Amino acid sequence: MINSRDVIRMKVPFPNISSNLAMQAHMYICKDSLHPSYGFIKCQTLKPYMLTSSTIIHYIDEVADASRNPFSHTSRIDCDKLFTTSSVSFSDSLKTTIRSDVCYDLFSAVISELMADGYSCISINEPALVAINSQISFVK
Repeated sequence: MINSRDVIRMKVPFPNISSNLAMQAHMYICKDSLHPSYGFIKCQTLKPYMLTSSTIIHYIDEVADASRNPFSHTSRIDCDKLFTTSSVSFSDSLKTTIRSDVCYDLFSAVISELMADGYSCISINEPALVAINSQISFVK
């Protein structure tokens, strides 16, 4: 079962199934875990162009540190959006391997940044999500 603070890898069909998020898996921190309803915050490797881009307003940059997070590289946590699902189940095999969650301190900082000015709540296209992730299925 996926719980709050857990980090999973999945492909997300946003804004559509042909987008970059749908083509390769990214890490997502689970904010809300009320099976079968979930909320996820996207994480991605920090890239040089992000340092001068204003696309993401609220974020946390977190260095890789196995005592705090499962990241292999410095990562940007996007606190502008919350991706939600309401009728799918996530396999535990989606959890990250270095560690399966983020520490309480980081999770608290992420939630504070998420709540700073509000955020966009994006309902994931669940049929597309299931189609591109073999370890995600509809709740029966």
